[in-house]
Amino acid sequence: MRKPAKWAGAAVLAGAVLRLMFLGSKSLWFDEASTLLLAGRPLAELASLLVRNEVNPPLYYALMHFWLKAFSDPRIGLRLFSALCGIASLFALRSLADRLLPERARLPALLFAAGSSFWIHVAQDGRSYSLLLLVSLLSTLVTLELSEEKPRARFFAAYAALAALGLYTHYYYAILLAGHAVWLGRKMKSRLGFLLVHAAAALAFAPWLARLASQMRMHVGDSVVGEALTFPRVLDLLGTAFFDVTFLGLALPAWTGIAVGAGFAALALSAAADARRAPAKSEERRAADFCLTHLAAALALVAAVELWSGRPVTQARYFTPLSPILLLLAALGAARSWTRVAAGAVVAAGCAGYFFSAVTVDPRLDALAAVIRRSSGASVPVVHLGKYYYLPLRVYYLPERRHLLVASEATGMDYRGMPPYPGVIEDKDLPALGPCVVVDESRTLSLERVSLATGAQLAALRR
Repeated sequence: MRKPAKWAGAAVLAGAVLRLMFLGSKSLWFDEASTLLLAGRPLAELASLLVRNEVNPPLYYALMHFWLKAFSDPRIGLRLFSALCGIASLFALRSLADRLLPERARLPALLFAAGSSFWIHVAQDGRSYSLLLLVSLLSTLVTLELSEEKPRARFFAAYAALAALGLYTHYYYAILLAGHAVWLGRKMKSRLGFLLVHAAAALAFAPWLARLASQMRMHVGDSVVGEALTFPRVLDLLGTAFFDVTFLGLALPAWTGIAVGAGFAALALSAAADARRAPAKSEERRAADFCLTHLAAALALVAAVELWSGRPVTQARYFTPLSPILLLLAALGAARSWTRVAAGAVVAAGCAGYFFSAVTVDPRLDALAAVIRRSSGASVPVVHLGKYYYLPLRVYYLPERRHLLVASEATGMDYRGMPPYPGVIEDKDLPALGPCVVVDESRTLSLERVSLATGAQLAALRR
């Protein structure tokens, strides 16, 4: 085995270990609990539940409906699926780097991916992003095949199928699909083939468009976590692929992500400059052209959507489909030894920070549930003054209890129609509630997150 192949194999192995480390140690968080709630219901209910409770397509939840039946602990089941997709993504990234990048940039790209705190985070999270990453990588590989002089017929079908799977996994797959379309529009010899593969993907996704429209109408007034696509925000989003500032935002100042993104931008500019000096048909020029085309198309599409909708629609995780392109471009730009070392140090720091924060920031909901069980009987309801702990405790940690969320916090989801029982209480109904356990996650009423009270006492405190 050649030495580069040995190092590449070691990088994939190290990345796999990182994705499996402490997989079950972190508390289930709100969005993971939403996944469990939706995946646990009959498939016939999934479409209507997604319209009322999520702005996501159905594929991942349908897969989890069957996958989780094999696990006694659904939290481990959720995260193991993501970890396996994350490990498979490393193999796909290795193939993509070998296919696209010059040899000097292949190992750095794989090392960046293996240690990326962003990629590790999505690989340890019970949401659709790790599956989205894998589908994005596979579709990018097929895009390269279709841009060859005489692509084989099976790649046309594979492209259409993967494009449809990507859209059914997450709507923001569209930012990568836009880059694919621009690249293939420039490189494909067969215009008919170009039209047919995109038409096939559109037809496959068409049955869900009515549900998508309903989701948009249902959630049009919801607040969106994120900011407008300003230049600092773009830098922050780009830097997140290397250093997961989203997860570390509680401990780091806002400029950290911008600084990392500025470092990435410098590598991207270096890659573009090196490509301009390279021969017209060289690997360097083709790779830079491919990556910059996808980056420009993605940012243009997001900017157009924000302009059309009049609201910010950016979140770091939504850029998951673009993250392989960013890692490849950074590896291409890290031509000198010192730039590779500096970029590697940033990636390693992000990886260490991710695992450190996972321990220090975790709310220990298992311990919180144990306190509630010790303090009261199973018939005593739990009243939540904030929604962050509400779903995890209701769905996973304390499913035997009745959980009620105060109405002022019941936004963003259909808590009143949530199966198997509505879980919202109005302030005017609190006095009639009787004894209850109060979960005050933000400690607005007291220094304790859990306390015993009557509904009347709680109502008096909230006046």
